[in-house]
Amino acid sequence: MAELPTVSALVAAYNYERYVGRAIESALAQDYPPELLEIVVIDDGSTDATASVVKDLARQHDGRRISLVRQANAGLTAAVNRAIAEARGEILAILDADDVWLPSKTRRNVELLRARPSVGLVFSDMAVVGADDQLLHQSLFAWAWSGWRPPRGEAFARLLAENFVTASSIAVRASLATEFAPIPDEIPYPDWWLATSVARVAELDYDDAALALYRLHGANLTGGATGAGALRERRKDLAFQLWCLRHLPLESLSTEQAVAVWAGIEQKARLALAAVESPFVSLTDRGAGARGQAGAIVTQAERAGGLDDPQAEARVMLQALATDPYCLDYRARLSDADRRARELAALPDPLAGSRRFVALVDAEELLSDDGLLTAFAAEFGDSSDVTLAIDASRLEAEQAVGELRSLVERCGLVGREDIHLVAVVGALHAIQRERMLATVRALYARTELAGSTLPSFTPASLPVLHELAAAATGA
Repeated sequence: MAELPTVSALVAAYNYERYVGRAIESALAQDYPPELLEIVVIDDGSTDATASVVKDLARQHDGRRISLVRQANAGLTAAVNRAIAEARGEILAILDADDVWLPSKTRRNVELLRARPSVGLVFSDMAVVGADDQLLHQSLFAWAWSGWRPPRGEAFARLLAENFVTASSIAVRASLATEFAPIPDEIPYPDWWLATSVARVAELDYDDAALALYRLHGANLTGGATGAGALRERRKDLAFQLWCLRHLPLESLSTEQAVAVWAGIEQKARLALAAVESPFVSLTDRGAGARGQAGAIVTQAERAGGLDDPQAEARVMLQALATDPYCLDYRARLSDADRRARELAALPDPLAGSRRFVALVDAEELLSDDGLLTAFAAEFGDSSDVTLAIDASRLEAEQAVGELRSLVERCGLVGREDIHLVAVVGALHAIQRERMLATVRALYARTELAGSTLPSFTPASLPVLHELAAAATGA
């Protein structure tokens, strides 16, 4: 079995003398080899005894890797950045200074990461406790999200719409640090940023078990905030989401996902308005120049041909809305792009009913030389896994059907079930042509075709095509 990875517990603390000791002790109590777990504490300019508590624990546990770095107060994001920079572990695990890890947390995080190489970040459920460790809720998932379970695997779009990854449950591969570190100064939530950044390039997974304790004590930055505090946090949510849409690559988003992301952002805005009684509140600090900046984004995309398909248009509209969220025209265009994408997705598959291996031939070339079809039939007689697709989409439909039927009759293939032919007749939308070419595995022509990404075969090389088809289908 491969050696276990080293783990760094990252603790950012500011005036948490009451809780930081309990947090560090919970990291020391992990059922994980102690020599493989370091604890990095960043004291972000505390004015209480936070640093003294950490120093005392370091002395009591001489030989354990507990390091304390003190810096002038710079805020949570800067403190987490410093912790990431100081850490030496192969796995980085966030531990808020007022939270607690349960003993199996590190081991189970590592087991999940080792079992799933495609996963870049794992998290878990948490129990919710009060200031004195009294149990308030057995499950953060059940309390905060009414039992809803986060998505597994690809989660980038879902995270742009809503954060469901809580800091002290996170463990992330340090090898992905180039994707998330340093955290930009504009980012107020390191946990949401880590999850979103990693989700762009890797899968996420979670443990249903509560592996940590999330503490509600009345001074939390986010959890349990009400009134003006809730408005402040929802404005921070919106600022985070809009910043990500303006700065992160969005090419992986479908139109459906783009619409869902914006719906999530609008829900944040509704929650912000619901947090206070007055409708006269500002939800975003996007200035007077936002309308012009958003217009420039759309104009530049139009000039570059970036709105040629609904997927691209949806992503551009999402960026424009992130710049000027009050523009109803961009919102309407986002919805329209999604509608058109759904209509295109409903177009019939040109190669529906094809067998497992598809070779494509141009109808005009096939019709100009009966020998092309007879050679194919001779080579692939008794085949059950190969389809010859005939691209007649550029010919007049009725004429193509008649001429192809005559060709099949001349070649004696009427009623032959072993020779499977599919004729693509009638004009194709670009999306349908893309689908067709994505299905095709090889090209067939009188002479070899240069410049194609697909292998090309002629009557003389049909035996090689036969071998390729047999290898691909296991025949």
